[in-house]
Parts: sequence; C-alpha cells; structure tokens
Amino acid sequence: MPTQTSSTVVKLEHQDHRGEIYSIQLPDNRELMLLRSVAGIFRGGHSHSCDEIVALLTGKMRYHKLIAQKTIERVMKPGDVSYNPAGQIHMGEFLEESWVVEFKLAKKGEWMQENYPPFREKVEAA
Repeated sequence: MPTQTSSTVVKLEHQDHRGEIYSIQLPDNRELMLLRSVAGIFRGGHSHSCDEIVALLTGKMRYHKLIAQKTIERVMKPGDVSYNPAGQIHMGEFLEESWVVEFKLAKKGEWMQENYPPFREKVEAA
C-alpha cells in the first residue's frame, strides 16, 4: 500500500530475489527511485532520455558506464554520487547489499529508457 506524506507518495514498484524498487512521487510530478539490491546482482544496463543523478546510500557497488565506446568502471561507497547526462549508458554491479537513490531530472512520463544489449544481458543473467 502506498504511503503518502504531504503530497509525497512512496510506493513499492517491484520486488524479487534481487531486492526492491520503490518510487517516491514528489509534489511537482518528479520522481525519485529508491532501490535495495542484494550482493551479486546487476541493475540497469540502459540509458535515459534525461539527465539522472545516482547516489549510493549504503553498501558498495561497481558502476559501469559506456563513455566514448569504452566501459569505465568505478567502485562507489556510501555517499558517492554519479551524474549521468541524457543518453549515458550505465549499469550497477552490487558488491554488497546496497541502498541507492536515483533522481531523474525530468518529470514522470517525460523521459524514456533505452536498453543497451551488452550490459542488459548481464542484468538479465543475474
């Protein structure tokens, strides 16, 4: 059941063996996503048509980005933030159980997602 506080709605969107994904609907129709991911899984493997900020709250993850046709990897720890401009292909590899916040810099429904098959295959295999 969604939780609502002063025009902000928190809703469990998806839950499986990898963890949970919650949406947090803000009053201005923007949305935060809060994810709990277990160790050993991948999430993402795509790009968005809008800018995005990703912040690791707890745990540890290896963040993969495709930049100039090269995969760049960075190990993120709690408090680390990554900025993904529109079109930036990215994927999280969770090294520990982790909580992550994703903030799309566009209103809900005003952006699209496009999968990147080489990364997405890892996400689906996990």
